[in-house]
Amino acid sequence: MQVQEHSTVREGLVVGLLGAVVVALWYLVVDAAAGQPFQTPNALGGVFFRGDANPGARALVPSLILGFTLLHVIAFVAVGMGLTLVVHLASRNLALRMGLWIGLVVAFFFLAGLTYMLTAATAERVPPWRIVLGSLLGVVVMGWYLWRRHPRMGADAPLGAEVKTPRHAPGSPQH
Repeated sequence: MQVQEHSTVREGLVVGLLGAVVVALWYLVVDAAAGQPFQTPNALGGVFFRGDANPGARALVPSLILGFTLLHVIAFVAVGMGLTLVVHLASRNLALRMGLWIGLVVAFFFLAGLTYMLTAATAERVPPWRIVLGSLLGVVVMGWYLWRRHPRMGADAPLGAEVKTPRHAPGSPQH
């Protein structure tokens, strides 16, 4: 197997862009299927840039759509770089794999809270399932890309087996 050069910034940029594109395409497909293309970024852009929390249909505002799309891409690139950094650290020191799992659990609860907040802020114009499924698709694609680029992360040892329990000195209390 050929040794690959891994740049955290370059790889994180690719990972983040992959996630952002997948989620944006998800929103576009779901909105188009409902007969309202670009409604999700329009509603979320209204919340982020205008504080618009009033229920009801809204006219599409290109500046809100573009603004939210830019914010969306920046957020995903930042998450992609952070995730790539953690994967690079964990691939050098397999004991850090547990930290990666804990980070994913924390990220899930953050996403759950953010989804609830956005659903309430858009007066349910953007249903929670749309955000959760889109984000899940994005994370799966990001994880798949990193998994393929870092095969050592799937080491044969079970999670936690890379840390050895220290031996107790003879005669010392063992709890």
